[in-house]
Amino acid sequence: MENLHPNITLEIFSRLPDESLVLCKQVCKTWRTLLLHKTKVGLLFSIGLHGEKGNNVQLGYGELRRRIVDDEINNINHKPYEKLTWVDHPSIDKRDEIDAIVGSCNGLVCFSIPYDDIDDPVYICNPTTKEYVHLPTLHRTEIPAFNEIEDDHEPTLNRRRGRRMVNGFGYHPSTNEYKVVRIYYANHQNYSLGRVQVYTLGCRSGWREIGFVTHELHSSPGILANGALHWMDYRKLKIVAFDLADEKFRLLPSPPCFLLDRPMRILAYKLQVLGGNLSVIHQEPWALSVVHQEPYRVDIWILKENSNSDVKEQDQYHYQSWSREFSIAKDNHHCEPFALTESNEVLLWYNRTILSCYNPETKTLKKIVNVGTGFKHFQAIPHIKSSVSLKALGERSRIRKYSDQLIEGLEEELPFNQD
Repeated sequence: MENLHPNITLEIFSRLPDESLVLCKQVCKTWRTLLLHKTKVGLLFSIGLHGEKGNNVQLGYGELRRRIVDDEINNINHKPYEKLTWVDHPSIDKRDEIDAIVGSCNGLVCFSIPYDDIDDPVYICNPTTKEYVHLPTLHRTEIPAFNEIEDDHEPTLNRRRGRRMVNGFGYHPSTNEYKVVRIYYANHQNYSLGRVQVYTLGCRSGWREIGFVTHELHSSPGILANGALHWMDYRKLKIVAFDLADEKFRLLPSPPCFLLDRPMRILAYKLQVLGGNLSVIHQEPWALSVVHQEPYRVDIWILKENSNSDVKEQDQYHYQSWSREFSIAKDNHHCEPFALTESNEVLLWYNRTILSCYNPETKTLKKIVNVGTGFKHFQAIPHIKSSVSLKALGERSRIRKYSDQLIEGLEEELPFNQD
């Protein structure tokens, strides 16, 4: 097929099932590039409604148009999305200030389940096929093992207060494996030492002990890029990567913005994956911008592979460099970029309530939908609909029949405000 015209190749791909397309992406860079442009990426929403008891959230899904045109946004008769609908799935419990969705890979979604003051990434499902599996939770008998660890001052105590879990969900194309990673910090006095466990979907060997990580990783779910999960260590101001193939931790080169080394750094930097590349979102807190007399803006630094570099996969980070791809002027409200459209526009949350789109050509920021009213929780991540099967991977999965468990009285279309 290497001599075929790209349009003919795409026509062949269009006749293949989703499972085969996932495998085709691994054949060569040419096919991967073609399929990345072919794949239609939507947004998976985790939504908590005001008036509902507890912190349960419902799932929604929407697909944005290829390009969001200013006239369409200003015209109430046109919607900048194709359809926003509820996903037929029972509500999911979550804790305050903690996002329920850990990650989405090729149509499979991982959720964290709260219990005993931690958030365990033990529920995997395919919202399209309604297939799901529950992974083993962290057993209480495993926790006392942390008492064997000592720091310079006192034994590590098994305290309910202060313990936390860092997690991630990812896929590595070279091994064709989906893995869930959880890192447990048992003592608030020693957050620089976390126990690492990995679960490989389909292996049926349960959670495997990997060892310990000596970094104080942030509680946000790991960001998947280039076959690795990434977290920030804000204390050391480092980016820590966990390679899903060899299951080893590595430090990444730091972007130039880290050199500022100012206080309140936990508020200034956030990891994200944009356009398939690892990115650092940099925006100084409003107070620091005033002190340093700097303009309010959001800078997006993207880690890209240098041209003409043919290196081994484990050495790829040494042949990549950071570049500032976007600089978005803003007011004193918080902005949170989370995805790129096919036309290289930036999707972001403005003031944590307004889904907006930044056009780098016109340097304008346009509102898409306002979710500030009617929702007490709102999370959105890029998601691809697929029929990837947990059972085919080797899991003892089940198929849900749960329409009776859904919240009653909800309309098919999500209640977004267009005003």
